[in-house]
Amino acid sequence: MDHKKQRVEKAIKPLRSRIFQPFRAIGYITNDIPFVIETRGQDYFLTTSVGNNFQTYNVAKMNLLFVSPTTENAISAMTSANGITYAACGNSVLAFKRGKEFSRVGGEGNFIIFQLLVLGPYVVGLCDDNTLKMWNTATRELYTEIEFGDQFTATAMIHPSTYLNKLLISSTEGTLQIWNIRTNSLVYQFKSFGSPITCLTQSPVVDVIAIGLLNGTVQLHNIKVDEKIDSVRQEDRVTAISFRTDEEPMMATANMHGDVALWDLNTRRLVHKMKGAHSGSISSVAFLNGQPVLVTAGADNAVKQWIFEKHNSVPLPLKYRSGHYGPPSKIRFYDSAGKAIISAGRDQSLRSFSLRRDAQSFEFSQGHLASKSNKKGLKMEDLKLPQIVDFSTCIAKEKEWDNVSTCHLNDNAIRTWSLNKKSKGKYTMISKDKSAIKTTTISACGNFVFAGCASGQIDMFNLQSGAHRKTYGGIDGHKKAVTGLATDNVNRFVISSSVDKTIKIWEFKSANLLHTIQLESPVVEILFLRDNDLLAVACDDLGIRVIDIETQKVVREFWGHRNRITDMTFSPDGRWIVSSSLDATIRTWDLPSGTMVDIFRVQDVVTSLTFSPTGDYLATSHVDNVGIFLWANRTQFTNVSLHSIPDDEEVQLLSLPSLNGDGGELDEDEDEMTTVVDPLNKTEQLTEKMITLSLEPRSKWQNLLNLDNIKQRNKPTEAPKLPEKAPFFLPTLPGAAPQFAIEEKKESSESKKSFFQLNEMHFVTDFTRLLRSGDESKDFSEFVAYCKSLSPSAIDLEIRSMTVDGQLTAMNQFVNAISYMLSTRKNFELAQAWLNVFCIIHGDLVVANPENPIHDKLSAILSQQKSEFGRLSDQIHYGLCLIDFVRKA
Repeated sequence: MDHKKQRVEKAIKPLRSRIFQPFRAIGYITNDIPFVIETRGQDYFLTTSVGNNFQTYNVAKMNLLFVSPTTENAISAMTSANGITYAACGNSVLAFKRGKEFSRVGGEGNFIIFQLLVLGPYVVGLCDDNTLKMWNTATRELYTEIEFGDQFTATAMIHPSTYLNKLLISSTEGTLQIWNIRTNSLVYQFKSFGSPITCLTQSPVVDVIAIGLLNGTVQLHNIKVDEKIDSVRQEDRVTAISFRTDEEPMMATANMHGDVALWDLNTRRLVHKMKGAHSGSISSVAFLNGQPVLVTAGADNAVKQWIFEKHNSVPLPLKYRSGHYGPPSKIRFYDSAGKAIISAGRDQSLRSFSLRRDAQSFEFSQGHLASKSNKKGLKMEDLKLPQIVDFSTCIAKEKEWDNVSTCHLNDNAIRTWSLNKKSKGKYTMISKDKSAIKTTTISACGNFVFAGCASGQIDMFNLQSGAHRKTYGGIDGHKKAVTGLATDNVNRFVISSSVDKTIKIWEFKSANLLHTIQLESPVVEILFLRDNDLLAVACDDLGIRVIDIETQKVVREFWGHRNRITDMTFSPDGRWIVSSSLDATIRTWDLPSGTMVDIFRVQDVVTSLTFSPTGDYLATSHVDNVGIFLWANRTQFTNVSLHSIPDDEEVQLLSLPSLNGDGGELDEDEDEMTTVVDPLNKTEQLTEKMITLSLEPRSKWQNLLNLDNIKQRNKPTEAPKLPEKAPFFLPTLPGAAPQFAIEEKKESSESKKSFFQLNEMHFVTDFTRLLRSGDESKDFSEFVAYCKSLSPSAIDLEIRSMTVDGQLTAMNQFVNAISYMLSTRKNFELAQAWLNVFCIIHGDLVVANPENPIHDKLSAILSQQKSEFGRLSDQIHYGLCLIDFVRKA
């Protein structure tokens, strides 16, 4: 008894979310780990790190080629050589080929590798425990280890060109050391450069190294003679350096503020400063070999390409890929097909992410911010619009005028945007009372936009002209800030919510108040489902109330969240409400039953969520995560048993989806809460009294009945030409299924006969053998199974090729087989089709032998068919009469 109880408890305990499983993450481009550019033939490939994965792009088109598998630890350094990508994860170095791991070294010790180099069969790692370690990739063993003293803290390393077995290593003390890694000995130590060294780069000239310092100085130094060649200085810390390798002698240096300085090495002066090239620290810059193209990447989750025209030191933007560098604050699916997600982030940007093709994602343009930034001497972030607190979209008038509206933090204006033009629109609509706008929505027709103000007033504007149309408020209006707005499908009414604990329904045209619904707590958010006129209301008391707009009554209440509700969404069919909260849980509420049917917890609090219009995915955004995460709806591809979940049940913690989608694999121990559907009864017949069909494709017996017409239709227009030389054919056995006769030749006296008798020319096929065997045993099951495996043309051939003798033996046996099928009530439609073909082919022969027993057998089959059809007809008419009686009653 106790054992059964334990099994029941295991079945009830959730092992994962019943409905959702991790699918993949989107919106990640790069992070602060330097990228790797590798040349393969004429193509360049860019590899960027994104946490526990790396992504590889084709530089020419910036198309994402593949994403690596998820590593155990975050990637801390990368390099590549000979088509192999090496990634440092903690204390291990993993080797990948075409995105698949095939080798790893290290894994022992408490350290993190922050820089990698490949030297032939060896991989070198600079570690945060102030050591340098080198592994043999063939034997996967540690080859050598160099420990630096307390007076030298390593920061970067390079392998100087033409320096065999030598590494140049920099330090925070501002000194450089040259080490021979084969002999494990210090070759030379340079004097201090007066500031910690942050980066090292090999110049196109042998022996000359570019040294970047923390104070912004970049010094060109000849390490062979230990002599300074030149130095330049930029603002703040140097993070990356690169040299052009085409005809122009130019050096690019980057700093931690997102600026790139371009230096002319001939004149030794600054020729251009790309201020605000990135919105954060630039991790790496690189000129493509022999091309006037500069590639930059920064901590702002962006990779950009810049092209230089001939003899022009001012680069132009060429291509870029970017995502949010501040966590998204609100996300919504845009179109009815669920192909794009509109996202507003804390980085003051509005973006569109494509779920089908990553290259179609883009950021809405806010104007010529770069040129304005250069003219005014300000950062681009200072010129951007304030952070978006709410937005609304509508696809009805996408091609006619602006179809996206946004309201911003502490701002009294609504901005319009055009998704068709991918840019900010031409209208800025200011609230009439000049109070800050808290929420916005666009009507279903796409002609009007509404603004909910902090004063409680609601303004309506025309999207086409930007003109103010009317105001909803006055004496009957809200007394405090508006928190939510919604309209119906046909512009009958406007719904508004407020912190004053009320829901108000306004007449759309006259702006008159129709109804006021008083609630017990201030309203945080409302969500209106236009298809069934249900309004979901999230309140400050941590409850979700569902109001029927037609009756103005609360029809459902959902309680269970432990902290403030951050967002909620309806499923496309209107059956579920999915909500998120500061308690880091995502809960699914079933509207018909009024219960919670799913719950799971995530590590980072959900800030916004939205359900795909097709029901495939749930998309979520999280605190401290710049990406958008997709969760697959399991009910779309498997049977899921949904029942009420008690509020005190243990909640499963799920990891967020990964970039390559490997987080969505099902566990080996299948969740017991998934409905276990009993497999179909594999028996051929549930009961002997039931007429059973064969479950064969309909074409299998229909083509048999129309085989002559099919052959006539497929008849070639001209006879096939004979080959010039007849090919060699292996001998085959007789029958519909071709089989080669590969039997060894036996030497016997009979084989030496040079004559044969005509009565000996008969062939026994599988069809004939099984038919004869079934007639003897009165069990034709094997014969029927064999015939079911044949094609329609093969069955036709076998029936036509029956052996004909004076007693019509084979034909009598075939009729007995048909009678057996009808008596057992199995394969009923096949029996009818086969008998039809038999009568057409051999009917004249049967008629010509009236004394043969086959006539009595065919008569018995006819009476048997009439009996079965009569019984079936009686059952059908009884059912129809019963249905008609119930309908009229």
